[in-house]
Amino acid sequence: GVGQTPKWPQRLKVAPERVRTFSGGSDGAFRKDTTQWVARVNHYKTLVPDLGTDKIRNVMDMNTLYGGFAAALINDPLWVMNVVSSYGLNSLNVVYDRGLIGAYNDWCEAFSTYPRTYDLLHVDGLFSAESHRCEMKYVLLEMDRILRPAGYVIMRESPHFVNSVKNLATGMRWNCHQRDTEDAKNGDQKLLICQKKDWRSSKAASE
Repeated sequence: GVGQTPKWPQRLKVAPERVRTFSGGSDGAFRKDTTQWVARVNHYKTLVPDLGTDKIRNVMDMNTLYGGFAAALINDPLWVMNVVSSYGLNSLNVVYDRGLIGAYNDWCEAFSTYPRTYDLLHVDGLFSAESHRCEMKYVLLEMDRILRPAGYVIMRESPHFVNSVKNLATGMRWNCHQRDTEDAKNGDQKLLICQKKDWRSSKAASE
């Protein structure tokens, strides 16, 4: 199978054979995913102008399927850690076959981030899929831990979870703004764009 894998960079956009080994996986679904992430990333760049510049270098896609978000950013000066939920579809092999890097993680538990923090965290449908297993506040606290000061969060979720996360994020001193997706008519999903404040306690600031 490895011998039949296209060379880089062609392999990034070619559906690997293993895309058909899990439920819902197909060549057509892979191509659709690749196309839609190009449109989504272009929209993200209008909302987070630093994305695509050297101000954002370390990126994590916290709930990827095929690695489409990372593939759409391949020409930008950054790298993406693709994380596949250990309770989701077993699609990490497709991420690897594309020539991308990734790992499994249960987001109800900690993620090993040594030796670095991240400049941007991307979350697509994680809370809708897994909020029944653990409380959102614990996932958000873990996100806050691995996100550097002044780092960004881009979250695609249902309006319910966007509103809930926005309320919790305020308590963590994130600046958040709700935005429409690239398809403004799509009421099933909204975007929440957050930036972590670089702050110190009043005592530390006075010293």
